[in-house]
Amino acid sequence: MIRTTVTMLGVVLGLVGCAAPQYIPLSPEAAAKIKTVKARSMVVQDEVIAKADPSLVSAAMGGGLIPALIDASITRARQERLQTAMEAFYATVEDYDFRAEYWPQLTKVLQEDYALKVVNIVTTPRTLSLKERQNITSSLKPDEGYLWLQTDYYLSTDLRSLNVSTYANLLAKDQQFPVYKNRVTYQSAPVPDSGEQAAKAWATDNGKPFYDKLREGIRETLAMLSLDIKPVKPAPATSTKSNQVTVKYNFGEGAGSRKSMQGTLIERRGDRYVIRDAVGHLYSVLP
Repeated sequence: MIRTTVTMLGVVLGLVGCAAPQYIPLSPEAAAKIKTVKARSMVVQDEVIAKADPSLVSAAMGGGLIPALIDASITRARQERLQTAMEAFYATVEDYDFRAEYWPQLTKVLQEDYALKVVNIVTTPRTLSLKERQNITSSLKPDEGYLWLQTDYYLSTDLRSLNVSTYANLLAKDQQFPVYKNRVTYQSAPVPDSGEQAAKAWATDNGKPFYDKLREGIRETLAMLSLDIKPVKPAPATSTKSNQVTVKYNFGEGAGSRKSMQGTLIERRGDRYVIRDAVGHLYSVLP
């Protein structure tokens, strides 16, 4: 199941990211035209994703069939090692239903703490095709919006950090691009060890560390979605040095020396920072 999920995730993210800028803030002019919003939340995976870093031999050698075959073999071996490390973890958390916990909280936030009036919410494990999104856009009334959200939750490639990532798109009638678009990502504090030891750490106490961080991830995701949709005049992703911060970030097993990221501090939530990176994406991270 995990390989199918990973493949599907790659297709979906490719569709989401290829046609428009990665971040489109909601302008006051666009917000004023939208009186009601229909929403669809999609969670296509049945379990947490553990995805190995892909081999980059082909890129280093300038492409070609033989390097591509080497990449495929290396990536497959990495994924198999990862899956072996995760076996005990999956056995511990196999009964967890992320959708059952996430969707009621999302529905409540959209109805009670959202800048736009959401009148209908559909939750589904099925994603939308490009054709379906186009049909939805063309069928909207002039004062209607259609918000679609896709949420994925996955472990970093070293298995140390849990991530919850949501793509949000607000569609309006006859608009080529969304009137609002962004990605918000939560990353947990890392467990001390990587690989098999990390998987065991997540599974201790009947999976309590994993469940606790998933619930924190849900809370932070919903807070960022509400924070980011508020109509504002577009501002540069980078700002003055006074609100620029450098925070820890776990890029995974193949990250090399990359252990931090920079961004504009948007909000402090307890011991966590909400920052906006140079592209415009929001992250909930530890300083």
